[in-house]
Amino acid sequence: MRTSAVGFALLLMLALASAAQAQGMGLDLSGSEPPPTDSDSEDTGDPGAVGMDLSADTAGAELLPRAVLLGLDTPERAGAAVAGRWLRGLYGAVRGVGGVALGASLKDTKERLSDGYETALKCTSASCLAEPSETLDANLLVTARLALEDDGWTFRLWTYDHDRGVVETDSLTGRNPKDAKFQQGGARLLADRLKSLAKPRSVLKVNVNVSQAVVRLGEKTLGVGSLEARVPPVESTLTVEAEEYSTYTKKLNLKPGETSSVDVYLESSGPAPEGPGDEVASSKRKKSGPSGPSLFKRPALYTAVAGLVAVGVGAFLGSDAKKVGDRAVDADNNGVIDISRGERIDAQSQANLATALMVGGAAVTAGSVVWLVVVPTKSAPPPVAPGTDTAPASSTGLHVVFGGSF
Repeated sequence: MRTSAVGFALLLMLALASAAQAQGMGLDLSGSEPPPTDSDSEDTGDPGAVGMDLSADTAGAELLPRAVLLGLDTPERAGAAVAGRWLRGLYGAVRGVGGVALGASLKDTKERLSDGYETALKCTSASCLAEPSETLDANLLVTARLALEDDGWTFRLWTYDHDRGVVETDSLTGRNPKDAKFQQGGARLLADRLKSLAKPRSVLKVNVNVSQAVVRLGEKTLGVGSLEARVPPVESTLTVEAEEYSTYTKKLNLKPGETSSVDVYLESSGPAPEGPGDEVASSKRKKSGPSGPSLFKRPALYTAVAGLVAVGVGAFLGSDAKKVGDRAVDADNNGVIDISRGERIDAQSQANLATALMVGGAAVTAGSVVWLVVVPTKSAPPPVAPGTDTAPASSTGLHVVFGGSF
């Protein structure tokens, strides 16, 4: 019993001695995580090199806006030494924003931008951030800089909002880039900015009857033919056009998180499709239209008009001769007729001429009318099929001739 107590006491003394030795070596055995050291952050600046999974994860979040962090520009050596730690915090901030999907890891971003990566990383304006935003399919594109400025160490953010085409700027100052609170403040700054700009995407479905039609929303081409696309939730103009077809335009007010469907029907405005030849079309026109030339091209019409004119002139002359005949009486009962012999002879000649004109004009008019009605117009013979000896049947015309002397 005494032996067991002595052994237990010896073991306790050994344990206490070991703990004291460990604390003398600077180890913290309290179970808390040791603070990061400079050796942990002196890496290539890629947070993926320290074990973070930064691959794009948009499963179940198709309508979330995509945010891409280009990286952290650190001109000074002291800032570059802690770049990895800063980037881990910034990427964690992006992934922690519930309404945003991480569009690409830093490695993917560098590979896709290739030679243009360094230029994009140092860009602070919409003019040079628009193209990398399109390349990375980023709705929110962020570039950051940690540098020593007049006010001390300054962390700056430039967030390009692709929907509006503008850059939002944020900044934060600190005493030392190794300061954990400074780093956490930078991460919160990025998270707050992304929350303020994040808007769920809209879904636009376009159904068009022309497979080669080009579909554009605003200035951006969405594709060809019927399609479905994630688009910014803004007011924009949908344009659908195709060669030799009418152009379709419509104002759309797209709402965040909603699906809009548009049915488009384009009407053909190009040349008519190929059809039967001119000869066949001409033949059809002849069958459906009048069988001969117009009435005004037929001579009988004009002879009928001439006959009517002759009748009218004869009637006028006859009326004038009748007036002279009415005066051929002895009104004063003196045994002498009131007109002279010359007037009587002229009136008789005028009466004979009037009779001739009226009879002849009536005959010509009647003949012309019969010609117009009875005699058919001569038409071209119907076409004969090749290889046949059948001749077109001849038509018989009735010709009425009036003659005589007046």
